[in-house]
Amino acid sequence: MAPRGSPENLEGVVTEVEDQHHVDEKSIEYDPALANAADTQQLASIGYKQELQRHYSSVQVFAIAFSIMGLLPSISATLWFSVPAGPVGMVWGWFSASALIFVVGLAIADLGSSLPTSGGLYWWTHYFAAERYKNPLSFLVGYSNTIGLIGGICSIDYGFASFIVSLGTISSDGEWILSRGQLYAIFVATVLCHGILASSAGRVMHHLQTWFVVANFVLIIATIIALPVSMRLRNIPINSGSYVFSYSINETTWPSGWAFMLSWLSPIWTIGAFDSCVHMSEEAKNPTKAVPIGILASIGGCWVFGFLVTAVLAACAGNNFEEILATPFGQPIAQIYYNALGKSGALGFMSAISILQFFMGLSIDQILIHLS
Repeated sequence: MAPRGSPENLEGVVTEVEDQHHVDEKSIEYDPALANAADTQQLASIGYKQELQRHYSSVQVFAIAFSIMGLLPSISATLWFSVPAGPVGMVWGWFSASALIFVVGLAIADLGSSLPTSGGLYWWTHYFAAERYKNPLSFLVGYSNTIGLIGGICSIDYGFASFIVSLGTISSDGEWILSRGQLYAIFVATVLCHGILASSAGRVMHHLQTWFVVANFVLIIATIIALPVSMRLRNIPINSGSYVFSYSINETTWPSGWAFMLSWLSPIWTIGAFDSCVHMSEEAKNPTKAVPIGILASIGGCWVFGFLVTAVLAACAGNNFEEILATPFGQPIAQIYYNALGKSGALGFMSAISILQFFMGLSIDQILIHLS
């Protein structure tokens, strides 16, 4: 007899497990219109029946997260938190916080690969928690996640409303000033519009996500090229590399170290949507690969391209950050575009950012619908 643990015994065990897997796969009833046998079997192994159609590829799962993150629109909406710390806050604040977020993403990607269910965080909490704490912890995690998504919808739509106001102010050379009531009316109209569209466009959203990602990358590349080129053509000085990567200011009433930490709010808000890949796992093809790829690719993409964008913005922002914060256009990014590109260029880029911000809200509404 071969000794225990010998290659012959191990080979026999592996063969037996593989044979059992094939038997189980054949015994599972599945609807080919919804998913293949392997994906149906995988979901059944954690106690769920396949009820949703799996039509999202790995690229489309990544696209969902990246379109919700909406890199440039999100950076634009949150410059209020990083500009007060100067170029160091804008550039290194982004880089350091993104690195920490990536570590969290590794853990979520591992869980999403081994237990890919749309319940995500609260399902995992119930699965791993001690028996007496399963229900209260799952409730806490699940509703915290839902409240976070609701807050994300409100903040994205409010950012969109602010961009619309900024467009009106730029076009009128600062003379058109909207009241808070009018700003709120735009916000409410946007929320209602997103709710209607997200409820009725579910069947085509997976096709639109890919185009959202393409549009995001086009806008990022256009910004990286247009800002410095236009400033050179208009003989406007560009900040040096040493200024961009080492100059620090503090336009807050907080200590300088705390002002730098406040700049983390920009990447934290921007990259906080990577768990959306998990919520789409029961509609993803081969989710054990699609979910972790979507999570890590979206975080990594935002980390790298966000670093490039913030470096270019810091280089093209001039040296009067107090003026940028006091902009009559209502958004620091609008003032940076205006200074570098002029009125027409600022209107063009702010219009593109506003459109992408609108589709960010549509994407996160889609995720909330899947959780409800």
